[in-house]
Amino acid sequence: MGRKKPDIATAIILEKRVTDKDGLHPVKLRITYQRRRKYYAVKGEHYSVDGFTAVTSPVGRGKNKEKRKTLEAIENRAIEIIDDVLVNFSFEAFEREYLSHKVRNSTVADFFEDKTKELDEANKVQTAILYRSTLISLLKFDKKITFQKITPGYLEKYQKWMIEQENSYTTIGMYMRNLKHIVNRAIDARIIGDYPFGDPKKGKYKIPGGKNKKKALTLKDIEKLFSYTPTDKNEYLALNYWILSYLSNGMNMVDIANLRYKDLKGDNIEFIRHKTRDTSKEVPVIRVYRLKEIDAIIKKLGNSDRSKDNYIFPIFLKGDDGITKHKKLQQHIKQTNKYIRRIAENVGIATEITTYWARHSYSTILKRSGAPIEFISEQLGHQSTKITRHYLDSFEDEHRERFSTILLPQTDGTKSV
Repeated sequence: MGRKKPDIATAIILEKRVTDKDGLHPVKLRITYQRRRKYYAVKGEHYSVDGFTAVTSPVGRGKNKEKRKTLEAIENRAIEIIDDVLVNFSFEAFEREYLSHKVRNSTVADFFEDKTKELDEANKVQTAILYRSTLISLLKFDKKITFQKITPGYLEKYQKWMIEQENSYTTIGMYMRNLKHIVNRAIDARIIGDYPFGDPKKGKYKIPGGKNKKKALTLKDIEKLFSYTPTDKNEYLALNYWILSYLSNGMNMVDIANLRYKDLKGDNIEFIRHKTRDTSKEVPVIRVYRLKEIDAIIKKLGNSDRSKDNYIFPIFLKGDDGITKHKKLQQHIKQTNKYIRRIAENVGIATEITTYWARHSYSTILKRSGAPIEFISEQLGHQSTKITRHYLDSFEDEHRERFSTILLPQTDGTKSV
């Protein structure tokens, strides 16, 4: 019997772009419509290439035959939804139907666990850790949390509790955004109907913005760092990696660690930010002009094997899995922060700077030098100038305070008015 909607293709595939710690790949349901493809995780199914071939073989027997029938049932369910349930196909409508029968009885914890498994499979270790931390926080607040409990008032109480636990507003914002994502999934699965997030004027809960001030070094401070002579290897590495980040559009350490020699293209370094590379939106390619100082650092610190697919810097090794990379990156950042702070103290910079200060300093110095917002936005890899303006605004309290003091007369005291 033929398909009713042959223009919508379905397939069970092995996602070979993702590999877990055992060297296995996850199985996914692929839907193709109007040249657009979307993939849906098949829970608990991971195979090697040979194992997947054996399972999907029409002549397979025993356990392979049973597993093939399980995978066929998943694809047949998708076909049934496409052909018989949906009048007009859209990925959003398909997802509501496809996911609903799987998760109708799932708990908040189940949703979080599914999300963290997806992130683990995609080697997004840091994000997976944040989702696990969010769930731990939620269960400390309410061991019996259900989706039906999550109202605007409930979220306000959770926020108040987190403040009492001395969580920063940055942490509160991250946890609430993670919970918002899980709530969106529950709504798509028709588990809940009322959306608790939104405009407070309409009785909804608004996620607070981070209240931690970003700070940046002045050009004079940067000059002090450039002029510093390291006293040992640790200072030498920390200073060079920090300066590289500063000169390379404020490149984050994770992006420096992931650079490969093939990213050196002519007079530029071209890369896609790790933070945005797997988003569904079109992600910008960032181009860094290779100043002679950048090339000098690559020559000093880079791997001698300059084959195209090799990492430029010896932070990661070929074959490192997501967990190994995460541990190596955290150790690299920890070491860099430790010794750049020591250097800052040695040159008279009265603050505990970190690797993030390189990015903050790059963008702020450009702004104060008269660079257009559009240029800064492009260099940072932001998807809109609105994001850049918001990012730069967080530096300006310090700047405003400095200029406001110009208004005061230079006297030893004040007169009563």
